[in-house]
Amino acid sequence: MKYSAINAHWQRLRQSAVFYGVFATGVRVGANLLLLPLLLTRVPSAELALWYVFLALGGFANLADFGFGPAISRVYSFLWAGAEDFDAEGLRPPPQNHVPNLPRIRQLTATVRFFYWRLSLAATLLLGAAGTVVLMKPTAAVADPRLAWIAWAAYLVTIGYSLATSWWMLACQGVGRVRELQAAYTWSGLAYVVCAAALLVAGWGVLAIVVATAVRGVVTREYCRWVYYTAVPKIPASGSRPEREILKRLWPNASKFGMISVGAFLLGNGSVLISSHFLDSKVTASFGVTAQIGTFLMNFAALWLAVKWPHLTMLRTQGRLEEMSVLFARRLAFTMATFIGLAAFVVVAGNPLLAWKGTQTRLLATPALILYFGYLAQQVFYVQFGSLAYTENVVPFFKVSMFTGVWMLTLSFIMTGALGFWGMLTAPLLAESAWSNWYTVKRGFSGQPLTPRQFLRAALSGKGPAR
Repeated sequence: MKYSAINAHWQRLRQSAVFYGVFATGVRVGANLLLLPLLLTRVPSAELALWYVFLALGGFANLADFGFGPAISRVYSFLWAGAEDFDAEGLRPPPQNHVPNLPRIRQLTATVRFFYWRLSLAATLLLGAAGTVVLMKPTAAVADPRLAWIAWAAYLVTIGYSLATSWWMLACQGVGRVRELQAAYTWSGLAYVVCAAALLVAGWGVLAIVVATAVRGVVTREYCRWVYYTAVPKIPASGSRPEREILKRLWPNASKFGMISVGAFLLGNGSVLISSHFLDSKVTASFGVTAQIGTFLMNFAALWLAVKWPHLTMLRTQGRLEEMSVLFARRLAFTMATFIGLAAFVVVAGNPLLAWKGTQTRLLATPALILYFGYLAQQVFYVQFGSLAYTENVVPFFKVSMFTGVWMLTLSFIMTGALGFWGMLTAPLLAESAWSNWYTVKRGFSGQPLTPRQFLRAALSGKGPAR
């Protein structure tokens, strides 16, 4: 009996998106952390700082579709929930038929494929021109500038391919294949780690990480393509042609998501770029490693909700708002508890472990680490409420995001120039406290039916309002 119960529990666990997501996030987001011992011992600080500038510039790919990505993923969810069609903004009445609308899904897929390949070419050319100017100073600091420029050219091609094929991930998530998507992240992340480790040991330096990034992109694309066609069987191309009307309907929300992504890019990458301009390469490398760990912790903690967003979107589409709110509250509690616990461990053990390892680059000093993780904690919290509002098929935060991003960059530029490192570290927290962190929570909370007391009860116990 005990064996049967354990086996049944194990089978349920294996079918859980969170179970796969733990490994996927650990590999996908934490891949560079797994490589950290090799990176810190085999890549000089100047070259490591250059890689973090590469990553910051690569974040431009998140801006290139100007918000179409989030909008497209949600439309997939609406159609998978049985909606006959979608409007530019807002939701139609809950559908009577919950059977996936496969013809419309196929038409959406054909349109998205057409759009993303053309978009990637334009974005790569623009990134190449702007990035080359930004890289003049960091490239001059490395031992072999020629090799650095070769790595940059290869990275540009990789970014272009990844953007052109990124819609496969949006499609898989939108049709509810979250567990399979996490498996794709896991296998592609493992391919990245193995490839990068082998090439780093062989002495390829920063070029090793670029090649491994390309390998990861190819594996992700092929796996997601297979998963999508398993859910949505392929039919002759004549039955699913691109429709420009779909892009026109996506544009109102996509344009607002695009403004949000610009603000998010400035918040996520602005500090690294500011550091590379004002501070020396050792400080930039140290901040880059810390930011990378912080990103890992945020993504790992948010996994509790990340695997449920398609389901939460479907619950709202079908009018099951109380069920949606209880699930969101409970998962938010798990998210915050996970982030705080992991951040505390890094503060206590991070630098001692690196010192024991004898690495060239360390994390930020403890006081700075506490401040930085405190900043990330408030960001994790309010971003989840923003995502909850997006399930309404509205984007109410685009002005907030643009203001916050521009204000952060301006404030960071001024404060880093005047106060140095501490100015750079404090500016994002001050900028977000002005508007985005409180308004986003207020707006997201207003779009669900629970009172604050009921929401807290649901967060702590997973139970809905008492009847």
